[in-house]
Amino acid sequence: MDHGLLHDIKQHPKAMWLSIALHLLLLIIVTVSLNDSSAPQLPNVPKVKTVQAVVVDARVVDAELNKLKKAEQNKRNKEENRKKRLQKDAKKAKDARRKEEKRLADLKRKQKKKDKQAKVKQAKLEKERKKKQQELAKLEKKRQAEQQKLAAIESKRKAEEQADRKKQQAKQAEIRRQQELVELKRQMEEDEREQAKLNSRLQKVRAQYVKLIEQKIERNWTPPVSMTKGWSCVVNVQQNVLGDVTDVRMVNCSGSGAFKNTVERAVRKASPLPAPPDPKVFEKKIQITFRPKV
Repeated sequence: MDHGLLHDIKQHPKAMWLSIALHLLLLIIVTVSLNDSSAPQLPNVPKVKTVQAVVVDARVVDAELNKLKKAEQNKRNKEENRKKRLQKDAKKAKDARRKEEKRLADLKRKQKKKDKQAKVKQAKLEKERKKKQQELAKLEKKRQAEQQKLAAIESKRKAEEQADRKKQQAKQAEIRRQQELVELKRQMEEDEREQAKLNSRLQKVRAQYVKLIEQKIERNWTPPVSMTKGWSCVVNVQQNVLGDVTDVRMVNCSGSGAFKNTVERAVRKASPLPAPPDPKVFEKKIQITFRPKV
């Protein structure tokens, strides 16, 4: 109750002060009425009217007091109702909170159970995963070993194939070499035969060429006064490409000095020397043996 009165005073301070003032006024009037015999003489005012005024003021005060009391009671009732509503709401909220706490506890318990089951399942899956990893590792190791074995076999096979290929290549190369040698030998023999034929022909042509030179020299030779049969001279003759004699050197003569001189003059007079039947037998330096027929 005291708390309710203080609350009303705080909410309606003017009304409370008015109530206190009315109570004080009523207390003063009562006190004056009780001490009227000893009080000083008031002005000439009819007593009846004074008493009526006092009575009227008391009624007003009582009415105000009743009104204030009623208002205060209404406020207390409203406050009580408000408190009841608040208590009811608080109870509902408390019940709802308890219900929610229970629901959350149930959810938490269920979640904990699920978490435990999930943890067990996860552990099982992890164990199976590790087991599979170990199996895969073993299989991989086995596969690598087999692959290395196959690689070694393949390497050996390739080496053998390469060795066989090298042998075949060497064999084929030897066959080709032998064939080339046979062909080369045959070609050489053919070339030798051809060269022999050519040399033989060139020797004949050269002999004819030398014979032509000797004949021309002999046509240009004048025998000395004293000439003996069987004399001869070996002469080295140097000529240019046109057959002009550029030098004559007597190598060996079996006759007299006059004979030697006649031979040298005959060689020089024979310039230009006859052209060779074949250019292959032409030589700038040529040696002849001059044996005149006398």
